[in-house]
Amino acid sequence: PKSGVQNDSEWAHGTHVAGILAATTNNGLGMASAMFNGKILSVKCSRDGSDANEPSINDGYDGITYAAKAGHFAGARTIINCSWGGGGNNIFEQSVINNAYNTYGAIVVAAAGNGVEGAQQEEYAAHYPASYENVVSVCAMSCNGNWGKWATYHTTVDLAAPGDNIYSTIIGGGYQTWDGSSMASPNAASVHGLVWAYHPEWSNQQVRDRVSISADPFIYDINPDYIDCNGSSTNGYCLGTGMVDAHKAIGLNFSPNI
Repeated sequence: PKSGVQNDSEWAHGTHVAGILAATTNNGLGMASAMFNGKILSVKCSRDGSDANEPSINDGYDGITYAAKAGHFAGARTIINCSWGGGGNNIFEQSVINNAYNTYGAIVVAAAGNGVEGAQQEEYAAHYPASYENVVSVCAMSCNGNWGKWATYHTTVDLAAPGDNIYSTIIGGGYQTWDGSSMASPNAASVHGLVWAYHPEWSNQQVRDRVSISADPFIYDINPDYIDCNGSSTNGYCLGTGMVDAHKAIGLNFSPNI
């Protein structure tokens, strides 16, 4: 984060996200991430001189390319979390995503959005980069699977993940509870990392497929209005395939299927 900023500023956002992604596990301190022994590469995508409290993501797609290439040439299995986004889209940004995914073998995970801006109100909308092809779009809900009616939902959403009342790291060594699809995205990204650690020989597509098919669809029992939620007859599921489930994702290979 930028030096001298407060934990209630947008500059502190990345510290909270980083803890969800890869906080040290099983050390008796604070909280733990789903992924064991993950390493974080922070990529600066805001520019010096940005607003002290609300920096802009000026170079997000350059950052995606940088992270994908850095991971690839280091021989790492790269998961790029994008807890940012907006409504605009174009073919050039989609090409950046395709290049990271197809050429450099990265998994790109992104926040689906926080509903109507400044209103704490749900919104049916595409959100980018989350809604691009070859991106895992993650919507936010409570840990018990309730849809809080404050975030973005859409047929381009791939997964739901906990994004309400999430405890994680803050600047200076402490912890706070935050809400947002920015918290849901790294929760899902961390599970992708856990699966890849169990199956290092798998491709990025195989890891994505495993996390998707093992997601728990119980959320639609609780929130049935979000089946066919776009009002068409296409039966569009707008909260993804279900709630991301780390236990099922890694347990399909050794747990009995009864």
